[in-house]
Amino acid sequence: MDSFFVETRRGRTYVQTQGTGVPLVFIHAALLNSGLWTQQIETFSDLFECVAYDLRGHGRTGLSGMRRYSIGTFADDLVEVLDALELRRPILCGLSMGGMIAQSFAAKYPERVRALVLCDTGVSTCHYLTDRILNQAIGLVTPTATLLGVSEFRRFTHLINQCFGDHSWVAQTQKSIDFVEDALGLVSPPEVVKIVTAIRKFDSSPLYRPKVPALILNGESDSPFILRHAKILQQAYPGADYRIIPKAGHLANLDNPETFDLMLLEFLSELASKRAREFAVMAWLSSTLAKGRSLIKSFTSRRETTTAESVERP
Repeated sequence: MDSFFVETRRGRTYVQTQGTGVPLVFIHAALLNSGLWTQQIETFSDLFECVAYDLRGHGRTGLSGMRRYSIGTFADDLVEVLDALELRRPILCGLSMGGMIAQSFAAKYPERVRALVLCDTGVSTCHYLTDRILNQAIGLVTPTATLLGVSEFRRFTHLINQCFGDHSWVAQTQKSIDFVEDALGLVSPPEVVKIVTAIRKFDSSPLYRPKVPALILNGESDSPFILRHAKILQQAYPGADYRIIPKAGHLANLDNPETFDLMLLEFLSELASKRAREFAVMAWLSSTLAKGRSLIKSFTSRRETTTAESVERP
């Protein structure tokens, strides 16, 4: 796997790439990093050009001088990264906040998206009344990240979720728990505030929804607040495939990577088959039209010859 930094007009971004073919870009969740997708990159790099990167304020990309973020900020960053890597129409696979970024990117740059994979994500953090109440509660404790540190902020948010009957849904395995702990250690408190605020203000309801193939994935033990957004996403992307991943929570690709990869592979295989059928139809149509033009040209030529001969006869 190749790891490097790309320099863009919007700053420096840490990127990991492996494989060749159609680009498959993975976008990680809030407060984590591109290491979230290590196994998926290994799995799919034989078939695709896999790309994962650390978002602004996260992981090795690190601190940002920008005073505040929005999901649109991260979507615009993605454009710059794709341009730097010369990737034009990737398949986007985003988890949680990564899924929000993918939705925002697809709305703003529809011509640059081949397909969407939206994992354990939602359309808004204020769609339902309980969403809005939870949103406000988290907003009240967000400053503790700067005052008391990231670990204390995380403890407060867990307590708030438990008050709503929402228990240990983020990570279901020790591997997931360890990864989250390590990733959080790379995010500074001021960045946590900006990142969480961007999530709290996200609302994709007015966004344009391009007609692209879409797969929606949820861990079966994900938060009920997130699970109920699956139906809304299916309505937003008509024809989208929806799958539930057993024995998995919010970080479904870490909790049950075998099933996650299988479901993603099935979607990508169907996508490839559809593209192959479309290509075959277009090739047939192009060939048919070419033959038609040739016949018309031949007929016109014979008609002109016949006409000329008639004129020349005495």
